[in-house]
Amino acid sequence: MDKLEYIQKYYPNTDNKVLAQKLGITEQSVRRLASKYGIRKSPDYIRKQHESLTNARKEKYIANIPDIHPNNYQLNIIVGSILGDGNLSYAPRGRNAFYREHFCQQQYEYRFWKCAQLRNLGFKINRNNTLQSISHPIFSDLYEKFYINKHKTITYDNIKLLNEPVGIACLYMDDGSLVISKNNKHNITVNPIITLYTLNFSKEENMIMQEHIYKTFNVKFNLKKHPDGKKYILTIGKREEVFNFLDIVRPYVSQIASMNYKWDIEKRIDDECKKDKRINTRTFYNRKFLSYTDEDIDKIIDMKQNGYKDKDIANRLNRSYWGIVWKIRDLKSKNMI
Repeated sequence: MDKLEYIQKYYPNTDNKVLAQKLGITEQSVRRLASKYGIRKSPDYIRKQHESLTNARKEKYIANIPDIHPNNYQLNIIVGSILGDGNLSYAPRGRNAFYREHFCQQQYEYRFWKCAQLRNLGFKINRNNTLQSISHPIFSDLYEKFYINKHKTITYDNIKLLNEPVGIACLYMDDGSLVISKNNKHNITVNPIITLYTLNFSKEENMIMQEHIYKTFNVKFNLKKHPDGKKYILTIGKREEVFNFLDIVRPYVSQIASMNYKWDIEKRIDDECKKDKRINTRTFYNRKFLSYTDEDIDKIIDMKQNGYKDKDIANRLNRSYWGIVWKIRDLKSKNMI
């Protein structure tokens, strides 16, 4: 069998390198002979080659995916931010989703803090004031959980991922506010109000979040109508609930100086008093809710050393669970427990 006959028989379904070795010629010569006599690769061979090339590219892509695994603390930062200012999306022709949030220059310190918590997950701040992650299966998985028909959605399943105080702290720093409300009476009194501007979510979604926050963090938000967005927000107007909520988020919010206005009630009220001398704060200040007294701290230390659970200590002192958790961590860091 001469070279031409061999090529006519085997070229359609054989690799050119194999043919060249068998015939003792170059691959270029194999292709030239096939082209000269109109010999083509078979559709089945072309299909298999395409599959092989696709699989090779896929294997290379998978091999180059960074091996990153967020811990629950980091996952809560991401989830709280998704519920707030953050978004998940895919680049054109991208295989995996990525996280992104835009911010103004005044919020740079907060985003820098957030980036520092997530840096080992490939997060960085771009020049155009954007906090962004790498594309990764982690974010594709979160996209599947939080986006229905390409719209960010709260469900009974995905809200369960918000289960640490740092998560709700990020949601609060993204979309929350602390307002010092004043009445119009001659003897003016003040009252703090916490609001989560969850206007991107429906009434039903807000109710899911409201229920979850109460069950998980023991803080009761109220559902309130609003003229903008999807018409509903979550608020706290009861003083004790406000302090309970701030007990939960303060350990994280207080790390960012530019966010002090979102937790420092005493300073906010003091500022209001400087503006209006008629404000009466005597009925407002109840040290039971504003800070821990020496007696409170002694009780915490004594109960902890005697084996009481954090929940029992919280109930005994009429404090929020997460507030006690944070205070115990603070005391341990000072070697007081």
